[in-house]
Amino acid sequence: MEHPLPTGIFVEMSNEFDDWTEEDFDREIKRLRQRVKELEAKKVTRVDYEEVVLDPPDDDDDDIMHDPDVREMVENGEHTCHMFDAPCQACEDDEDEEEAVIEHVDKLRAHFC
Repeated sequence: MEHPLPTGIFVEMSNEFDDWTEEDFDREIKRLRQRVKELEAKKVTRVDYEEVVLDPPDDDDDDIMHDPDVREMVENGEHTCHMFDAPCQACEDDEDEEEAVIEHVDKLRAHFC
């Protein structure tokens, strides 16, 4: 029988299974199926996970947003200004909300006066 690959292409053939019987293959297939069932039974889906944060580059090591705790606080709308000497996202959100309330009150005053 002629080899199906073009000439010049050599493939190392494994003879690992040459002396296996059909019974050996059946046993191995059953073993592998059993192993797959075991692994599927161990599968755990995690609803709560920790976000993986890569280390920042050296020139950005002091960026507080790389800290998972600080990032979580910001995502929850908590103030971080008491920890750092700078306004935080929550402060800015509060200011925006206050400005929106003032605008609304001004519109009501203009409407009723």
